[in-house]
Amino acid sequence: MYPEPDVTQPETTEPPVDIEPPPEIPDRVTPTRGLFTLRYVPGSTLTATTETNKDNLLLTSLMYESLFVLDGGLYPEPQLCESWDTEDYITFRIRIKPNIAMSDGTWLTADDVAYTFRQALLKGHYVNIFSSVVSVTSDGDLTVTIVLNTPNSRFIRLLDVPIIKSGSIDQRIPPGTGPYNFSGDGPVWLERFSRYRDYRRLPISMIFLLECSDDEMTQKFDDGEISLLKDDPTDAFDMRLNRLNEPRYFDTTTIQFIGFNGRSGIMRDPYVRRAIGCAIDRQYIVDNIMPVQATIPAPLPLSRAFSLYDMEWERRDLDPLVEMAWLLDTAGLQDYDDDSFLELTNWAGGYYKFTVDFIVNGENMHKIRAAHFIADTLRESGFDITVRELPWESYMSALRAGTFDMYYGEIALGADFNLSPLLLPGALNFGGTSSTTYKPFIDDFLYARSQYEIQYAVGRLLDEIERNAPFVPVLYKRYAIYFPVGAISGSSPSQSNVFRNITNWTIDLTMLS
Repeated sequence: MYPEPDVTQPETTEPPVDIEPPPEIPDRVTPTRGLFTLRYVPGSTLTATTETNKDNLLLTSLMYESLFVLDGGLYPEPQLCESWDTEDYITFRIRIKPNIAMSDGTWLTADDVAYTFRQALLKGHYVNIFSSVVSVTSDGDLTVTIVLNTPNSRFIRLLDVPIIKSGSIDQRIPPGTGPYNFSGDGPVWLERFSRYRDYRRLPISMIFLLECSDDEMTQKFDDGEISLLKDDPTDAFDMRLNRLNEPRYFDTTTIQFIGFNGRSGIMRDPYVRRAIGCAIDRQYIVDNIMPVQATIPAPLPLSRAFSLYDMEWERRDLDPLVEMAWLLDTAGLQDYDDDSFLELTNWAGGYYKFTVDFIVNGENMHKIRAAHFIADTLRESGFDITVRELPWESYMSALRAGTFDMYYGEIALGADFNLSPLLLPGALNFGGTSSTTYKPFIDDFLYARSQYEIQYAVGRLLDEIERNAPFVPVLYKRYAIYFPVGAISGSSPSQSNVFRNITNWTIDLTMLS
């Protein structure tokens, strides 16, 4: 799609003079207790933009770096970026830091960065997030230029893509600039990269890798053979740990929500969809259904973890139950035959009975419990509703075919909180509630820069979403890392990288035995 620049990159074979050589590595080293060890899956790659195995993705966080890394408040911190500028928030010029060594003996250039982003546009985790990118070019030295199709003042928040060597996307282990390198002769490990700029500050020289099955993983952690685990506590896989551990939770941009089929039944009426939103007790779901500390309630489509979030946005004029009653009455829903269920008026003295078909992925017990709780709450308000727990493939087939009234959904948004996937026509428009009418409101929100502009744009966007209720937010997810009590201090994981600021870590190997 884009021609590759023909640029010869400077090579070096000697580490900088102020860095001591790496320690000698034994010919054979077997991971045992008392060593810092992570899980490794040999059958998967270590290409961060396309790899799906969560354990190998954890390893890539140590092997690759990005232009920016998000902090705990999802705010961007420069990593490989030295400076950036833009005049219109459409064209971004980014200068990368000079003299950044890559693991193949070359220096990082703008070509490597541009190549990485162009690959991210084609496949992998970032395709949807970068849907607004028109072009990515480089000057062959240290400057990358990215052009968007619409202004976005928070586009920098999206640039936490792990950078790899130009031309290496198909390699199993592409060269990168991270603090550790992969060693694959015999027993495998990650060793400290001697040319890494903060080499002296890394907390440990070797990280051992252990192959094990999913069923063995938690037992290996409990036995002290694995030192750190990353987990989505709301995932279908329930990680039960017996060893006393220290969890570190961090916020994400992954939202769980209720979607509607606006093409049939009572869900065509936005008043009904709004009423359902009023009935959801998000705090109860977070406190009593989801794992402890694993989620935060989402009364609004934006996360409370968003660094620009203002609690004033949550103020409401009416009590939710009072508002719900008004909305249902406005939609013509009442219990006309005294059977404890709502019916829909035909506005001619008669009424229609209905049953709401609510589908959920039946492979995730947390989503199942949340869906049933929401359904029970709606029944108390008069809805005749059934919950269908479907295997993943059947669930997706029902969404694509439109054979549902409501569904419990989930999506990972970009760190700019662009709600386009949920509001604009596209692959996720299962129920036909998306519309191009939201685009000017989204554009204004993304372009807003000053606090006043943000307040105004967010207010208009949220009002439009609340008025039409194309979806109803439920919660935002949090992830976690676990390690033995006292083993690690100074950790500050984030969505971008659980090893963020690893040079500030202290690892006590005596606590890993």
